[in-house]
Amino acid sequence: MKNKTAVITGATSGIGAAFACEFARQGYDLVITGRRKEKIEAMAERLRQEYGADVDVIMAELSEMEGVQNVIDNIKGRQIEILVNNAGFGANSLYQISDLAVMEQLAKVNVLAPMELIHAVLPGMLEYGKGTVINISSESVYMIVPKNAVYSGAKAFLKSFTEGLYLDLMGTGVRVMAVCPGLTHTDFHEKIGMDKSRQTDRGQIKWMAPEKVVEIALKDLERGKVICIPGSHTKMLTHLLNLIPRKSYYQFMYNFSRKNFGKKAV
Repeated sequence: MKNKTAVITGATSGIGAAFACEFARQGYDLVITGRRKEKIEAMAERLRQEYGADVDVIMAELSEMEGVQNVIDNIKGRQIEILVNNAGFGANSLYQISDLAVMEQLAKVNVLAPMELIHAVLPGMLEYGKGTVINISSESVYMIVPKNAVYSGAKAFLKSFTEGLYLDLMGTGVRVMAVCPGLTHTDFHEKIGMDKSRQTDRGQIKWMAPEKVVEIALKDLERGKVICIPGSHTKMLTHLLNLIPRKSYYQFMYNFSRKNFGKKAV
């Protein structure tokens, strides 16, 4: 009988890599996906060496249906106990001047790919009466900022989709959760133009390690939570900001973003 298997998309670095390390430590076989061949292969070798994990690597571009189908074909017939939809990317651009093709890719990776992969693994999970789906959403669901319209919208879908899926799956033994992390030390922000020197705690801006995000997420999963907002500071900030009347919030976030992240809205 094959060992239990966890599938993690976007496991090259950051939160995805942290999930991979934790599940390898727990004794899972792993299927990890990524686009950067050297980095994902190095990650796989690390998991094998440090944890003795059985690791399969799938090179996949999840903004293309062929890439998603490649993952589905490679996991077909395996008993998937955990699926972590972590792959995603952002774009630091005003929507009206954005490359629409890039925005469409963003939506496909953050919305369509998780839908397809979840639909592929659910029959097996339901047959065995157990399984876990973790979708990585974002604090941007609660804290919408300039130059982030499509990303915030996609992550909001992922959060709401997870809640609806939870209701659909109640009583089946399959668990689902959306994780909405705040600022986290990954290469995500560098890719959208934020210099690494700016990724430090400043005033109300707090950063978390990806390993801490994963630790909190898995504890919340065991508590039966459907939505996880890692970090007390992020929870407090999202709560307080959502108490502000929306018109006031928009002006506040416009000014805050220009000051702290250089997200000029002109």
